[in-house]
Amino acid sequence: MTISHLYPSSPKDIPDDLTRPSSSYRRQAWLAVLGLTVFMAVYIGLALCFGTIAFTTLIYLGNRGFELFHCVILGCSGLLTLFMVKSLFSVHKTADPQGIEITAEQQPDLFAFIHCLADEIGAPRPHRVFLTPEVNAAVFYDLSFKNLLFPSRKNLIIGMGLINVLSLGELKAVLAHEFGHFAQRSMLVGRWVYIAQQIIGHMINTRDWLDNLVRFVSRIDIRIAWVGWLLSLLLWSIRSLADSLFRLVVIAERALSREMEFNADLVAVSVTGSDALIHALHKLQAADHAWSSALNIMHSEAGNGKRLDDIFVTQHNIMAAMRNVLDDPDYGIPSAPDQQNEPARHRIFSQEMARPPQMWATHPANRDREDNAKNRYISSTIDLRSAWELFQHPETLRTDITTGFYQADALNELEPLAGQEAVTKRFERQSLNPQYHGNYLNREVMRNFASIEELLQAGTVSDDVVDSLRQLFPASLKQQLAAARNLDTEIETFQALERGDLKPSGGVIRYRNKEINKAEIPQVLEQLAREREQIIQGLKHHDASCHRTYLKLAQQKGTEWQDYLQGLLELWHCCEHLAAVVRNEQNLLANTWAVITADGQIGHFEKKRMLKVATAVQTRIREVSDVMLLLQLTDHALEDLGVENWQEQCPQLGLVDVDAKNWGEWCPAAHERMNIMAGILEYLRNLFLEDLVCAEQMLAESLEHPDTQAAAPRAGKAPTQYPVLLPGQEHPLQYKLDLWNRFQLAHGLIPSLLRLAVTCAIIGGTLYYGWILI
Repeated sequence: MTISHLYPSSPKDIPDDLTRPSSSYRRQAWLAVLGLTVFMAVYIGLALCFGTIAFTTLIYLGNRGFELFHCVILGCSGLLTLFMVKSLFSVHKTADPQGIEITAEQQPDLFAFIHCLADEIGAPRPHRVFLTPEVNAAVFYDLSFKNLLFPSRKNLIIGMGLINVLSLGELKAVLAHEFGHFAQRSMLVGRWVYIAQQIIGHMINTRDWLDNLVRFVSRIDIRIAWVGWLLSLLLWSIRSLADSLFRLVVIAERALSREMEFNADLVAVSVTGSDALIHALHKLQAADHAWSSALNIMHSEAGNGKRLDDIFVTQHNIMAAMRNVLDDPDYGIPSAPDQQNEPARHRIFSQEMARPPQMWATHPANRDREDNAKNRYISSTIDLRSAWELFQHPETLRTDITTGFYQADALNELEPLAGQEAVTKRFERQSLNPQYHGNYLNREVMRNFASIEELLQAGTVSDDVVDSLRQLFPASLKQQLAAARNLDTEIETFQALERGDLKPSGGVIRYRNKEINKAEIPQVLEQLAREREQIIQGLKHHDASCHRTYLKLAQQKGTEWQDYLQGLLELWHCCEHLAAVVRNEQNLLANTWAVITADGQIGHFEKKRMLKVATAVQTRIREVSDVMLLLQLTDHALEDLGVENWQEQCPQLGLVDVDAKNWGEWCPAAHERMNIMAGILEYLRNLFLEDLVCAEQMLAESLEHPDTQAAAPRAGKAPTQYPVLLPGQEHPLQYKLDLWNRFQLAHGLIPSLLRLAVTCAIIGGTLYYGWILI
């Protein structure tokens, strides 16, 4: 089998030591092995100690006869031994991915390509190959106890959403990275850690018959209940100790994982050059967004009785549409180095100011991967032919994968819909027209106005409406919107840095060409808030001027058009604020629930807190429900929603009053109902915005073509009073647990050390007295 015509050529003169594991790699591998060895030694040692105490006590009772106290020791030590041993049998074999397994007979060119690449790298060929729909490529293998000693055969997953956006050269780089993992002996450590993780996960999270037995004993007469209390304390101590020790193993393993990723990247560089893999990484960001959007379109159209004929065409069309909407021709397309920049110094990814804590990061940041790939730059031409050329009958394969998303019995009932038509339908909204420079793209315009009256009193309107229309959306608006988005990102990043959710890249916070320390973050946030407020005021002035200009134009066309536009403004403002209020209450309810259930136990005061929050949320949401009933929707909105009587079909909270008995069931149900209410309000907000922009555009066009002006539709109307939520008025959410919960969950250095000390003292004392008493 030959694949020479489809196999991209590899670069020449590769340094012999390019893919050789670095000293950092070897050090992290040894640390991971050492940490795992210590953990397993402690775990098995504890199990042996409890088992030995149980066995010795049993011998003692056999020689001396029945003694209550020693029977208690036997029961406790035996149950603790069983508790630790049973977790060792919780390892489950990895299931096959939800995809299509293919063979060399079905896809000869693809397998020849894969085998040629594996042989070139010196990696074992994959045992099985699966095609999955998503944007992904990965290695997976079966796990069982025998794999602790004997390596398992590796399998390869290739996501077709990835194939759809990559060239042959980029696909070669991505698969070479995966085969780089195939060849890494240090993957053995990852396999051990994964098995140990299943054991610990089962021990910590599973509550079975043993826990039920301990709870039952704890509720008996106090003369016996103390045994259950003691066992509960010991079970908590063993779980906590195992969890604390395993966290150290995970930190070491994830540090090794990052080194493995860097090394696998260099394997890809050795056969494709320094650019192909980085180009693929850049494409993945847009490809992921386009794929999820394509799935949303697919589900939405299925609800309308239509099905896509090719989801992969839809993915491509969405990426093209996003370039148009964002007015960014480079969206999803790697930028080329300029003439003044050498290829080795050119960077596609920017340096992030902060990132998730490194000790919990399994993959390096994209900028770090790019720096690693170009540290010793390997020049090579990227083969730009489509990766689909490797597949036999790609059209049939694409169709089969697309139809696989639909239920077979309902497939024939759905009308075929071309991918381009579906995307055009989604992106043909007038509010996404490039002439608006993204002014209405994912932006809550009305949230900045406390009322419609404020909007109608802000901004400026020229006497010359025609001249004003020409100046409504200047090119500078695009820069203003970009500045506002950047400031929002910077504020969110600094807030996360302040909370500790993010750690500064390289341990140093670099911001606007200078270094700052954590103590300066509050001052930086104040400065950013002032800058953002200044830009927001400018955008508010623009938005008010824009819509007031169109209202003035509508006034010239007749009272009906003025009423229609003002009604749409009122409905847009009302729905946007109501949706924000519902989401705000939903977030508060979810945050409070997450906090009180963080340690797996809910105390008296936590119940009171949850009930208080739920009662306040219920009151607020019922206010929103009452306002929703008063909305006077336009005919287009009623038709689009498919309702005849809004007051009868309007979504409501519809739950009984929350109380001390039903709050546990009420909170999840309320969260789901609020999600429905917010979804409807957000849908209406977008609908009214689109109708408003279309009406404004039609009125503007009527200046040049007066004969084309139609009669104004029936105007809608919103109530005069309703809840509003301005930016910055959201409920403060709790991101940090109290001291007791942090101690139980080992959140933070000091709580972790305290919990470790307490558990070691309890377990150590138990073992010591257990040996003495027997």
